[in-house]
Amino acid sequence: MNDQKKSAEQQFAGAYRMPDGMARHEALERAARAADACDHLPLGVSCRIALLRSAYDLGRYDLMLAPFAWCGAAERRDPTAFDEWERHSFDWAHKWIVSGLVADHRFTLEQIRSVLDQLASRYQRHGFSLQPVHGARADLAEHIGDEEGYREHLARYLAADRGPMSDCEACVVEDQAGHLIRQGRHAEAVAHAERQLGQDSGCATQPQGILSTLAPAFVALGELDRAREAHVVAHRLVRDDEVSSYVDAQLVFCATTGNVARGVELLQRHLHRVHGSTSPAQAMRFAAGAALLLSRVDEPVEFLVPVDGRTTAFTAPRLRALLEERALGTAALFDQRNGTDAVSRWVRRTLETPDTAHVPLAVPVAAPAPVEVEPVVADPVELARGAVEAFDGDDMLTGMRLLRSLPAELDPLLPEVLAAQVAARRALVADEDDAARAEFTAAVERLAGAGEHDLAARYRARGALRWFDHSDEESAIAVVRACLAQARTPDTAVPVRLVLVKLLAHAGDLDGAQAVLAEAAELAESEVPRLLPRVRCEQAEQLAVRQRLDEAHAAAVALLADRPPASVRFNALRLRLRLEVLRGDAEAALATADALVDDFSTVRGPWTGEAHQQRMAVIDQLGLAHEHLPELREAVAAAHEWGTPPEVVGACYVLSGGYLGAQRPVEAAEALEEALRVADGALPPGERTPVLFRLGQVCAQLGELEAAQRHLGTALDHVGPDDLVPRATVLDALAAVRGRQGQEAEAARCYREAALAWEAAEEPGEAAGSWVEAASASPSADESFTALEHAQALLDGLPDEHRTQLAARIAAIRAYLHGDAGEFASALEHNGVAEELADQLGDTRWRTFLVTRGARYLLSSGDAEGAESEARRAAELVDDTTPPQVVGETAAVLGEALRAQDKPAATDPQLRALNTRLD
Repeated sequence: MNDQKKSAEQQFAGAYRMPDGMARHEALERAARAADACDHLPLGVSCRIALLRSAYDLGRYDLMLAPFAWCGAAERRDPTAFDEWERHSFDWAHKWIVSGLVADHRFTLEQIRSVLDQLASRYQRHGFSLQPVHGARADLAEHIGDEEGYREHLARYLAADRGPMSDCEACVVEDQAGHLIRQGRHAEAVAHAERQLGQDSGCATQPQGILSTLAPAFVALGELDRAREAHVVAHRLVRDDEVSSYVDAQLVFCATTGNVARGVELLQRHLHRVHGSTSPAQAMRFAAGAALLLSRVDEPVEFLVPVDGRTTAFTAPRLRALLEERALGTAALFDQRNGTDAVSRWVRRTLETPDTAHVPLAVPVAAPAPVEVEPVVADPVELARGAVEAFDGDDMLTGMRLLRSLPAELDPLLPEVLAAQVAARRALVADEDDAARAEFTAAVERLAGAGEHDLAARYRARGALRWFDHSDEESAIAVVRACLAQARTPDTAVPVRLVLVKLLAHAGDLDGAQAVLAEAAELAESEVPRLLPRVRCEQAEQLAVRQRLDEAHAAAVALLADRPPASVRFNALRLRLRLEVLRGDAEAALATADALVDDFSTVRGPWTGEAHQQRMAVIDQLGLAHEHLPELREAVAAAHEWGTPPEVVGACYVLSGGYLGAQRPVEAAEALEEALRVADGALPPGERTPVLFRLGQVCAQLGELEAAQRHLGTALDHVGPDDLVPRATVLDALAAVRGRQGQEAEAARCYREAALAWEAAEEPGEAAGSWVEAASASPSADESFTALEHAQALLDGLPDEHRTQLAARIAAIRAYLHGDAGEFASALEHNGVAEELADQLGDTRWRTFLVTRGARYLLSSGDAEGAESEARRAAELVDDTTPPQVVGETAAVLGEALRAQDKPAATDPQLRALNTRLD
């Protein structure tokens, strides 16, 4: 081979190794020209086959035409210039060309049919199944509106057997299910695809393809949970894919299932498609799906659309108009080519797609739509008076309903004292923010200014409890004692005393609390019996505070049996729930939690959010989050409606744990991402660390290693140097991710830092484990040996099994390091120690690997006889649980050892048995 051809091959190798993208494609084109310049036909073939794949990955079917035509000419010139893989790839590319021509209205039907005929004759000539041909003919017939031809070719497509030129099974099932769905045969489509769901096809376009296709069918069949799961998984896989054709389906799904905000977020990620789609058909489909979504956008949203290095701002209506015009205009060009109106009809159907059933997201991102409660129509004064009396009588649900029936703009028309009480009540049931507190304070001052000092004292005490600052108990107690001194009626004296009881108990003055509670009980019984249920509830609470749990539970049960007013029932249920958890009565606790939510969700208020928080906490404490995902989703929605940012974050975090427990990591990631969105700017960095850490772990589980490294790195930044255990934990996780990314030196450094932190935290077992991982990750043999010495020094005093596990790993890594250095005697020594310890641990799979590795060391040292003996020993250990890689290596070592001794390998029974396992 001359120097010019060698240079061309090097140029191709360099281009081939480049990251996917247009720069790589252009480099491959230059390599192809270099191959042609030196008449290196086999290299020219390799370049064109790589160009065909590159164009496919870019979604640029137009870029396939030149290399495809070149390959056809080269095949006619010298078929032997193609190796087996290149022949397969060229056969496969014939399907891509058909798809590309159909997707571009600049090519005529005659050209498309000609290429289709070439596809059919080629596959027949090579003896391939015609399944792909029937599929392509069905697609074309559907595209041009040939209903009779469509039915004929679809029937053949569905009936044909798979062959070597068929797409992966998941892609074929996706395509066939899509045809069935477009005919309204939803149940048949799902049944057809059922066997493929949950399988790992290894295809780059799956499972997002089949899930995007099936999601509308699930909706049509009323299987909304399956629709949500299909959407969530597919959405995550396509949201950052710049060329995926499945984005269009996700936009339509979001538009029609009540998830417009999510659709807008997805559209914002793909605005480059407005002017940069890779084919006319893709541009049309994207425009139609995006225009449908934009027709549902009611809020003002700005879309920054890129074109030629600049961005142009669009409103939703303006962008919708542009995209509708483009979709219909492109459809007209297709119809002009096809001589039908089928494509225009499809676009209009898409633009007019009606809403379906609402599909709740895996994680609610906003408060639920308000439940419509029939308003009370009455005189404003009567409404106001009724609301105040209901709240004072512990019927907060009636009070809230009447308060909502009274328009706030009518408050100035009320008598001053009544208006001030209404204002105070509105503030008490509002969000816990500074504005509500200021409004409440102003309302109390109005009462005092009107001479209603008794009422002012009652409300002021209630406010002290509502906005109680746990760091300033003395001030709150002083305020309430002052209110008690100002109380002039039993209606005020009893409630103020009950507030004081809570504050004293919180401060640890249980005797003082008990004395005040006795005063309240005596006064209520003699003067205001209607307040006795409230007193009884507080008595039960204080029994619980004093750890008299059985008495407290009995008191709460007895109180609830007497059907107390709503406010008292809420507190009594909350107490009973807490006690049932402490008593370990999971079934009763869950039932009480459900009752709490059911009773206080119709007329919604702050109690609604708290009820959901209580139920969520119980589910989490009982370790049942994975079994109660709907309840946890409701808790997130209620937290959005009534909770604070920390409560929303906490609810999302618990929900993520439920999804993880149910083996649904994609939904877990979504829950954690929503937690981060809410936490941003609302929580200090340190409080975001648990969310970041778990999200990093989940992203690593999903193979999203860049995101995992980013989240774990941010978590590490938020952990202080003295927070040794959290810091070590994050460092270990970050090291594992960096190791998977091929960043061996960084991974080893993180493991070393983790080990030092574990040592400082006096956790020798964890420290030894991190040192072992550092040794395994480090690209430096010297650093690895040093790390192993550190680990070895920490083994004494560890529990037996843990010590044995670590000792085995230390020996195994030492064996590897010596073997890598060609020091086979030392490698065999340490490998033998590791094998013995693996045997003690009962780990047969690892032991098999170690014996096989020992055989490899013997073979490398020139001891073929010893290698054969060890390989046969390893073969005896092989069973159905042995990984195929270990079986393959055992077979390889045995075969090489036999051949090195001039022994027959092909007929060796043990070697044949190993190879049979691999088959």
